Amino acid sequence: MIRRRVTPWWLALALPFLLGASPPVAEVAPLSLRYDVYARGFPVLSLDFRLDESAVAYDVTGTVRPRGLLGALSDFTLRTESRGAVAGEKLRPSMHDSASRARRKERRAHLDFRRDGSVVAALTPADDPDHRLPTAEQVVGSVDPLTAILTIGHVVAQSGSCQAKVAVYDGRRRYDLVLTDDRAAGPERPEHGKSAELRRCALDLVKLAGFTSDRNRPPRTEHGKVWIMPPLRPGMPPLPARIEFHSDWGPITVQVAPSGVAK
Repeated sequence: MIRRRVTPWWLALALPFLLGASPPVAEVAPLSLRYDVYARGFPVLSLDFRLDESAVAYDVTGTVRPRGLLGALSDFTLRTESRGAVAGEKLRPSMHDSASRARRKERRAHLDFRRDGSVVAALTPADDPDHRLPTAEQVVGSVDPLTAILTIGHVVAQSGSCQAKVAVYDGRRRYDLVLTDDRAAGPERPEHGKSAELRRCALDLVKLAGFTSDRNRPPRTEHGKVWIMPPLRPGMPPLPARIEFHSDWGPITVQVAPSGVAK
């Protein structure tokens, strides 16, 4: 049974985008990251992650907490995890969990991904009358948000380009995540002082079902950009250095913190 509840779409998008990975070629230590999120230039969230990927499996966890004025006014937290198998050049999720708290209310989602491509979702609370549920047909063959961005990282590392399209389902929403080469972009230097050049990609999020205003409307697309930096040290995956997009909160920027990579 497919059930859902919604959190801001841009947060659902930003969270997994911080976790792109390259094809595993050797066993490496887990990678811990921190990013800061700004709305209209003001700090609103911190994003802390841990990625553990081997030649045969991956495990990603993340924690989101409010910062600045939002931190003083909100009790919001989000914890999420995805696990799955690495099968050749493909990532196959097995489970995805998320648990959030806001305004003293808790919401949870658990997804089980089956070998036939179907997805079983259990949501708490179970129903949301303000949103249209994705159909069973819409979610077949989809992956969770964290696995989606790990997949995009693999594509970028393998092909050297930003050409990727992934069907994504988080238990509440169904959307396509599309990455293309930004042909107007030239080489850029990362803001945190690294010497390597960044790859700038165009980012589209095509909303298909599960969003607040999707009733009686065709699919809609939100646009953004992501700057991907090369591995910070041997054995590490290529990672986003910066993400920019628009939201109901205004312009959103997700930026790797100066000390965002734990040694």
